[in-house]
Amino acid sequence: MLDVKLFPLELSDREQFIRDNQDAFNYGAMEEFGQRDMHFEEDEEIISRDTIASAIDEGSAYRIVENGKVLGGLVAKTEYDCGQLELLFVSPAFHGKGLGYAAWCELETMHPEVTVWETVTPYFEKRNIHFYVNRCGFKIVEYYKDGELVDMFRFEKILPATKESIQEQIKRISYYEDIMQKAKGGSEEMLKSLSDYYGSSAWKRDFAADEAGLLPKNLARGVLSEDEVYNLLEEYGK
Repeated sequence: MLDVKLFPLELSDREQFIRDNQDAFNYGAMEEFGQRDMHFEEDEEIISRDTIASAIDEGSAYRIVENGKVLGGLVAKTEYDCGQLELLFVSPAFHGKGLGYAAWCELETMHPEVTVWETVTPYFEKRNIHFYVNRCGFKIVEYYKDGELVDMFRFEKILPATKESIQEQIKRISYYEDIMQKAKGGSEEMLKSLSDYYGSSAWKRDFAADEAGLLPKNLARGVLSEDEVYNLLEEYGK
């Protein structure tokens, strides 16, 4: 039985983490394409150092460890009930042993408040696509034909609501309730933030939670009123 743990990345291990991540991605590309250079991002790397470093800086990075041995790593970022799996890799020498899946399960356990997970992966990473869809329970929800994420699939996994996720939704609703009150003064910044929330899947989940009676009765929730938000945005042309 695997005993996989996630340990926070130490600063002293940062550069090796980046190198290990690049090696793992390069291995996948070489399996599929051989030496075709057109798939490399920069400096003959499928994923650049800057891309990995930015993910580490903006999220939480962990080493995948079993029995004291470092076998891979991952980076995740969470906000309220949403989670973004930025990176997950296992050293090629240990592929096919269930380590990636065990690490994913450990991450889910660490974040019971997250009920919507997202990630992206290149179209040619057949191993990753199989892993996310057939092992971890993600669904492919989008394919990017252009832009920064060109030729990438976006995956989403939706889990049942938990008491922790409901608490996070309450925090988000309260935050945007405050934003809405401030937006009534015509603040461009507040109106933009309110508009983004109103058009998001997060607002739809919060609205559904309210409809299902999952929110406290005394919670201020005017921001979940379609008419109130719509009229406010219309008034200021947003």
